[in-house]
Amino acid sequence: MLTDQFLIALKKKHIDTITKYNEDKTIETKQWEFTTKAGKAEVNVSRGKVFEKACISTIFATVVIPGRDYQSTIQWLGVQTFPSNPLVPMFMGVFEHVSEKGLEHSPGYFDVYPTIPYDEDREYVRREMEATAKKHGKKYEAIVEGYKKMFEVKDTLTGIGYGVGIAFGPEEEDFEYFHEAATSIFNSYFHLVEKRKDMKPSPLQIEEMFKKRAEWVRFTFLENRFYQGGTKLGVPHECFMLHMLPPLVKF
Repeated sequence: MLTDQFLIALKKKHIDTITKYNEDKTIETKQWEFTTKAGKAEVNVSRGKVFEKACISTIFATVVIPGRDYQSTIQWLGVQTFPSNPLVPMFMGVFEHVSEKGLEHSPGYFDVYPTIPYDEDREYVRREMEATAKKHGKKYEAIVEGYKKMFEVKDTLTGIGYGVGIAFGPEEEDFEYFHEAATSIFNSYFHLVEKRKDMKPSPLQIEEMFKKRAEWVRFTFLENRFYQGGTKLGVPHECFMLHMLPPLVKF
């Protein structure tokens, strides 16, 4: 579905890395057509030892985004992980290539979402992202303000984890910076996975994971503007539920 070579390579890199951790090369793939017939969606799911569930998903669609009077062709790569160990943080990332009105843009956002936060982990990712921004002559702005602007909200709440990722706005044109930031967060996140995956959690930490997951479900259905906006454009609810929801939740 994708034609952007960077997104194709990034998709493969996530699938290869996650299946390596899960000690199983089996990937469950499901595909849907938009309810509006405007595009197609695909979700690739890995379930295993380190990641109880991890999804690497794509969308290719040509739509009219609400509030605009022109079409946008969207190539979308989404990554969502739910580790089995609460000491390993979750990851949520969206990486896009949007073609519209003869222009090419690279919106997106990503962050690391801990169940059990570690200051050293937060600082590690922050330093890596700041260094990437500095290399490209950009001022590093953590994801919080960009997220508020992108999703038109006053408070980020569950939508932000450590708050050290980056939000690229809809007008972003610096693909080189976007590509390197995506690579940097990939390397940083899996560094944390490797660091924490063999640590033994306590029963209380496991319980905290289930509380986090329950909140994630509430956030997905009630506050996640991407879920709300995407389904209005024609993404089937089943597609986004498979991609975004935890594998096991306790209420």
